[in-house]
Amino acid sequence: MFAVVSGSMSAQRLSWLRQQSSMVASIVTDTVALDLPLPAIPSALRTPHERAAYLLTHFWDSMDFADTLRSRHPAFMEQNLVNFLSLFPHAQTEARTGAVKILMQRAESDKTLYLLLAELAEKYLYTNSSPMQNEEHFIPFLEEIVGTSLLNETEKSRFRFLLSAALKNRPGTMATDFTYLTPNGELQTLYTVPVTCRLLLLFYDPDCLHCRETINALHTASRLQQQIDSGQFTVLAICVGEDRDLWKSTLKDLPTQWFTGFDMGCIRQEERYLLPDMPMMYLLDGEKRVVKKEVSLHQLLLELQE
Repeated sequence: MFAVVSGSMSAQRLSWLRQQSSMVASIVTDTVALDLPLPAIPSALRTPHERAAYLLTHFWDSMDFADTLRSRHPAFMEQNLVNFLSLFPHAQTEARTGAVKILMQRAESDKTLYLLLAELAEKYLYTNSSPMQNEEHFIPFLEEIVGTSLLNETEKSRFRFLLSAALKNRPGTMATDFTYLTPNGELQTLYTVPVTCRLLLLFYDPDCLHCRETINALHTASRLQQQIDSGQFTVLAICVGEDRDLWKSTLKDLPTQWFTGFDMGCIRQEERYLLPDMPMMYLLDGEKRVVKKEVSLHQLLLELQE
C-alpha cells in the first residue's frame, strides 16, 4: 500500500501503522477480506501528486456501501481508512478535500457507518498519540460532518466545536493578536513584538510541571540559543494562569532573552487561542503568520535542525 505513491515515511510512523494494521487484521473474521483492491493508475499520470489524487478519488470505487457485512465491520473500515489516509501526505489539498467529500457522501447511506468513519477519522487525524495526527487533514472530514443532513445538531455539536478549534490560527494564516501585561506593568500586543525571522509563541502556567520541564528543555537547547543570539529566533512566553503574583515571582526562572507577559484575558476568556494542553506552542514567521500550530517540543527541536 505504502509503495504505490513515491515518497518517504518515517520509520516510527511506518512501524506504528504496521502495528495498527496487525492489530486490526488479528480481529477481522475470515468472511471479510481486509484490504480493498487499489484502482489501476493510468500510465499518463506520472507525478506523485497526480497518482495520489487518482488513488484517493477512486479508492472506494470497489466498496459496496450497502454491504453492511463490510461497511459496519469496524476492523475492516479501520484498515481501509488507514490505507486511504496514508495517501494524504502525497496529495494536494484539493484532491484530499474532494476525496473526503466522495467518501462521506457515499457513507450517508448508512448512519452507523457514517458515525464509525467520523470516530476513526478523529482517532487517526486528531488524537495526539497518532503519528498520522494532522489537523489540516481532519478539517475536510469535520466540514462534511457538520454539513450533513444525516445527523442532528446534538450529534454534530462536538464536531462543530472541533472544526471551530481547527480553523483558529491555521498554518498559513495571520496569528490572532492579543494584549498582554509586561513585567514592568506596560500593555503590549503580539504584533508589537520585534521579530526578524521566527517567533516561538509559548503559552504556559508556572504552576504546571510539564510547562517548567519544557521551558528548561528550551533554555538548554543549544541550537535555539544560537539562533536567539544571532537574532534569527525570538521567544514570547505568555503566562495564561490566573495567579499574577505567582507569575511575577517565577519570572526569574525564564531566560532573560525571552519576551514575557501575562494574559489579560484575551487568550483564555475570549478563546482567541484554544489551549487543550499545557504548555502550548505556536511557531510564527517574521510577519506573525502561523507556520506550525500546537507544535510539540520534539517537533520544534527538529525544526531548529533544519
